[in-house]
Amino acid sequence: MGMDNFIELAISSVLKNPILSVLREINISKILIQSNFIKRNIGYAPFGILLHFVYMLVMNKRQSAFVKQSADAYGKDTYYRFVKDIRYNWRKLLMLTSVALISKIKPLQKNGDHQLLIIDDTVEPKRGKQIEGSCKSIYSNKEHRCVNGINIVSLNYTDTHSTFQLDFSLRLNDSRRKEVENFTNGVDRRTNAHKRRIEGLESKNSMALTMVQRASSFPTSSLGMHMKTSM
Repeated sequence: MGMDNFIELAISSVLKNPILSVLREINISKILIQSNFIKRNIGYAPFGILLHFVYMLVMNKRQSAFVKQSADAYGKDTYYRFVKDIRYNWRKLLMLTSVALISKIKPLQKNGDHQLLIIDDTVEPKRGKQIEGSCKSIYSNKEHRCVNGINIVSLNYTDTHSTFQLDFSLRLNDSRRKEVENFTNGVDRRTNAHKRRIEGLESKNSMALTMVQRASSFPTSSLGMHMKTSM
């Protein structure tokens, strides 16, 4: 039995986790192609690699442990290349996946349910110096002090019963550990990867407005009738 078949059997039949059936229901293979996750002449299919990450998530396994313990796992460089590939449009993948999931739960919504777009400003503590977007001093409302971390500005959809993240940006301040140039050198300016890195220097309000504008081009515009800010 191949590794992919083993993972599908383990998740669906042994663990009874519905995540794979949900991904098939929203046609994740089509969404991957629409987001430019396309198999090149060499290497593994993006869906197969994504399946491995899903298994790591479900089993709560670190990538290093998965590679060491699974004889049929891909080499660690395969997983690193996958998450770093500048040709993949991760933002579009997130948006299309969330929109597809929202469309599936829409029949369960009641007429009186409020449907909102929420802009959230969150600080996640991170100490790694090489982490993209990491800053030495960001004020955390949760900790009530400045911390080492990353500042995430996100756009989320809620119908009061469920919440889905639609988009996000990493905001850089003057205490950033690495300049944007450290992450953009050698990256084609025309790529989504380059555009996403330099947007970190924009203001939070600018980021939020841009995310709302992007979302308005998707079916979410008919779902998010109101917008609430949490910044």
